[in-house]
Amino acid sequence: MSSVVFTTTTTTTTTTTTTTLPPTWDLVGATLSDNFAHYLDLLGRVPGGQIVLRYIRSSYKNDPIRSLFELALFIFALNYFLSSKKKENKSDLIKFSDREIDDLVDEWVPEPLVEDLTPLERWQLNSIPTIKGKNGSHVIINDKPVVNLASSDFLNLNENQNVKEAAKSSISSAGVGACGPPNFYGTQDVHVRLEEDIAKYLDGEQSILYGQDFVTAGSVIAAFLKRGDLCVVDSGVNLAIQKALIVSRCDIEWYNHNDVDHLEKILVELKPGLDKQKPIRRRFIVTEALFASTGDICTLPKIVELKNKYKYRLFLDESLSIGVLGGTGKGVVEHYGIPRSEIAITIGSMALSFASSGGFCVGVEPMVHHQRIQSNAYVFSASLPPYSAKVASQSIREITSNLNSLGRSQLVQTLHDKTLFVYEALTAASKKSPYFEVISSPHSPIVHLSLKAEYRSQLNLPALYGNTTFLAKGKPAKLLNEFDDFYNIESFVLQKVIDFVLLQSNILVSRSKNIIEHENLPLLNPHLLVYVNNGVSKDELTRATQILPVAFAEVLKNVKNEDTLFDLTDDLVMYDEHYKQL
Repeated sequence: MSSVVFTTTTTTTTTTTTTTLPPTWDLVGATLSDNFAHYLDLLGRVPGGQIVLRYIRSSYKNDPIRSLFELALFIFALNYFLSSKKKENKSDLIKFSDREIDDLVDEWVPEPLVEDLTPLERWQLNSIPTIKGKNGSHVIINDKPVVNLASSDFLNLNENQNVKEAAKSSISSAGVGACGPPNFYGTQDVHVRLEEDIAKYLDGEQSILYGQDFVTAGSVIAAFLKRGDLCVVDSGVNLAIQKALIVSRCDIEWYNHNDVDHLEKILVELKPGLDKQKPIRRRFIVTEALFASTGDICTLPKIVELKNKYKYRLFLDESLSIGVLGGTGKGVVEHYGIPRSEIAITIGSMALSFASSGGFCVGVEPMVHHQRIQSNAYVFSASLPPYSAKVASQSIREITSNLNSLGRSQLVQTLHDKTLFVYEALTAASKKSPYFEVISSPHSPIVHLSLKAEYRSQLNLPALYGNTTFLAKGKPAKLLNEFDDFYNIESFVLQKVIDFVLLQSNILVSRSKNIIEHENLPLLNPHLLVYVNNGVSKDELTRATQILPVAFAEVLKNVKNEDTLFDLTDDLVMYDEHYKQL
């Protein structure tokens, strides 16, 4: 650093004093400039350094102060964003010995992931039967052969030899997993063939497959609807559609279950406001073909008429109706003789009549192509296992190849005949019984039996369970439904009927199994369900229709009012011991 030296001389004594004065800012700047230029020269020798030099000279005009300031800010930013936000103070750290660590581990009690079952809920778990061996129309429970009227394999294709051979050959060649999502390496030839088979079978332009049936609705609806779009929805739709509507965040208007007059009233009320909107938002009517909650069939001809009149698209869930309704099992559109082109989006499950797994969506080509890049469950989920795709294709061939002289599928016709037989027998028995009634359609292979309205009123049971927030506001309640003692005890009554039938006749039937805390729409009362399938003989179905009225009478003979109903709570709490005796 530069300094200035002054010399002072006197006559008597000569003293030389050297004083160093602070450098001026000009001198500091000159020194920095020299050093800065030196380092810039060094930087220029580094590969790519000339680009940096050109940037500095053009931006900062060789101003060293400004350049250093910018460099300091850059280093500070790197340090701030890359360093840990939580720096440990080493003085606060405590070192434990191995023994102390072991003691702490032994004392630690982890919080449970889910709440423990209460005594009033435990019976639900204990009531699930354990099947030994294969699942089909006849199974082994508690080492006894049992007629299975709790299976949704309506056409009994799980036991079809050709279907078994199709699964076996696919597993031998491709294994049991697709090992990836469809848009990458998860699509194999069997998936492409199945998409073609489903589109041809259901008279659609194209189809798309999903690895899980429950997420199909949630992924398809969310791919086409967003905040501000409108859905007019039947209030009896299944849980998968309820969750799909919530995920899409669209506006929702509910119409009374299967009430087309109320649907038209809502469409009329909405029309003036919709006509004024620019741009026009997307509008859908959403319903099921064959309702899982009640077993009745949607009034499709009137719905199609209304959606055309008021310019809506129709979203239809045919999970339960495919393979069941219509002469060749093509669903509710064949049942009513309506072209598939009237349905904008059709979804369904392959885990029922097709004896496979996964879901599908059928419609026009642009709608399907849109899902291949926008549908979350398609883009981000693993493909359907190859053997499941092979089985579904074979099931479609089994349905369409066995046609009678009228062009109707023999498999589907057999199911129709057995379904009608069970429906008529139980309807006739219900007229003589004070306890139960049949509420499902004569075309539904799941026959729904409910406690009669008069009897439920006598027991002071509510008409609906759960809150109505979702119906009233179109948005789900912020708090979950609470545990309901009435719903629990009514479900337990039906379970006792199921146990009686199983014990006396070796016939297994089922009941609706909803977790009220998970439901968004209010629930109907629990139903006892009889699943008709082709693998059960007429004699076995006759035994079932004869024992069910006896079971209702035996279980409910001493239940006269609310007090006697809740006297069953003791049996409910001790159900695990009771079930072991069965």
